Amino acid sequence: FAQHMNMSKSLLYLKCKKHLGHTPNSFIQNTRINHAAQMLKKSKEAPNISDIAYKCGFADPKYFSRCFKKSTGLTPSAYAAQEDE
Repeated sequence: FAQHMNMSKSLLYLKCKKHLGHTPNSFIQNTRINHAAQMLKKSKEAPNISDIAYKCGFADPKYFSRCFKKSTGLTPSAYAAQEDE
């Protein structure tokens, strides 16, 4: 991103932190987790967690599950089940 915006990585980091309140990496990860949460909410039947992880840009479904739980307090499966209630 920094190269595309013609700035150094450190300047991109500082601008993101100032304007978004997050580092570039945490902003991207939060965006991916939010998108996954929306997909889990929209799922009419038991969601395929691996598919959702890959669609949201995670290469490892286990890592996705850890990040999702850290962010939301629930595993993806528990989050999907909670939305059904």
